[in-house]
Amino acid sequence: MHSEAERNVSTGLLISNFRSDNIYPLLPLLSQEFPNWSMDKIKNYVKLVVSKEKGTTDPSGILVAQNDALYYVGLLIYTYQTITSTLLTKNNKEEFANGIVVENLNASSPILQKNVFFILLESLIKIAKKNDCDFIELPKIDETYELIEKKYKQQIVHPNNFRFFINLKKLKYLFK
Repeated sequence: MHSEAERNVSTGLLISNFRSDNIYPLLPLLSQEFPNWSMDKIKNYVKLVVSKEKGTTDPSGILVAQNDALYYVGLLIYTYQTITSTLLTKNNKEEFANGIVVENLNASSPILQKNVFFILLESLIKIAKKNDCDFIELPKIDETYELIEKKYKQQIVHPNNFRFFINLKKLKYLFK
């Protein structure tokens, strides 16, 4: 069901990739994120994101955060995309950059939201670096954005008011 689970020592949360067809444990979070979607539509969306066809190296997926009781307290749905590098740099060269786009981000509790989002983002950066991605694109989410901006200020690029990029090529440290 999960691959490469990792426990965050400071919070006790278990972060892993969700790779199951059984979405029922995630339904509280998924139905909160997609309140107007039918069960079939949610199932098909999850299946599309977590499916791995033979020969593909697409790192798209779902990261989940679980507490000590193994209750799902957060999820981050991400996809792999290629964009023109002009969104990341000011040069006018027509080059392409590979990256990961955060499509959906949800936490079970507003109290835990900032911590869960930040821990999921840290895990996503590791995945992106492992897959030689140049960027991570995220939505600007209230106070969570401020927390992210504080830590990654030098790496953030702002193409518009509702999304932003973390330029991974500018990161001074590498995740293993």
